[in-house]
Amino acid sequence: MRTVRNLIVAIIVMTSIMTQGCNESQKASPAPKTSAKAEKVTSMNYDLKDRDAFTIMGIQTRITSADQKNPETYTKIWDAFEQYRTQLRPISTGWQLLGVTFATDKKDTFDYFAGMAVHSDAKVPDPNLVTRNIPAAKYAVFKCASQDMGKTYQYIYSDWLPKSRYKIDKNACCFEQYAPREWMNRPVYIYIPISPK
Repeated sequence: MRTVRNLIVAIIVMTSIMTQGCNESQKASPAPKTSAKAEKVTSMNYDLKDRDAFTIMGIQTRITSADQKNPETYTKIWDAFEQYRTQLRPISTGWQLLGVTFATDKKDTFDYFAGMAVHSDAKVPDPNLVTRNIPAAKYAVFKCASQDMGKTYQYIYSDWLPKSRYKIDKNACCFEQYAPREWMNRPVYIYIPISPK
């Protein structure tokens, strides 16, 4: 069962590894060094998927480096999103929850978005919700358990990406796709936008 604690830990690890998204000038952050206790992943299956541009709707929060160190930051974001999920479900294009990190023009600051994909012409049902557009891209998609997100990101950026034929597509967004909280034992899908080296 994916617990809220696992989700929060995974988000903290993810944002410490990758704070780019939908911004050509943003540079990829190097993956942090693996601690002695961390389990190393030596290989992992992935799929290549082309995805058309799509629209997301949800809540967005500006995050600083100080915020990243506080697990309550992400707990509050996802808890706040839960109250809007029933409003978004009728206009969504699927059940998936999306966590997207958007780069900003300020150092060590990014926008974290918690939401769902919606129809492009969907009307915003609440003034606290925002919409963002995700550009079309080719993705390497990695599947993992929520408690394994940290080591999965470590593998992607430290091992798979340097050895692959691909580089990060800086015009697109990295994001995670989660199942709703009430769905038990569902994997997390990590979408890494790629282009040929």
